[in-house]
Amino acid sequence: MIRMRIYESQGSDHDSADRVFYELVKPVHERHGARFLGRYCDQEGRVVVMWLYENEAACHAIQRTVAEDPVTTENAIYRRQAGLHGLKFTEYFLDSTD
Repeated sequence: MIRMRIYESQGSDHDSADRVFYELVKPVHERHGARFLGRYCDQEGRVVVMWLYENEAACHAIQRTVAEDPVTTENAIYRRQAGLHGLKFTEYFLDSTD
């Protein structure tokens, strides 16, 4: 199952947001079992992030452990400053048609 989130514009400092995502957010998710599929930005500044999980229940379990991870709580200020925290997003759960 793929979880795809489309975030509204993260502001003008894309380099900072990218750095914080790849250095602080992505490793925590991967450590708890999510498989990163990609992060993309469109011309309007929206960011699409895709992760692979065994199923939706596993996704929610991993999200809970990520939220409780000390690295997540310790780095909340950096995520906010980089525009990665509190953004509006639309979320989709995609199942394979195979």
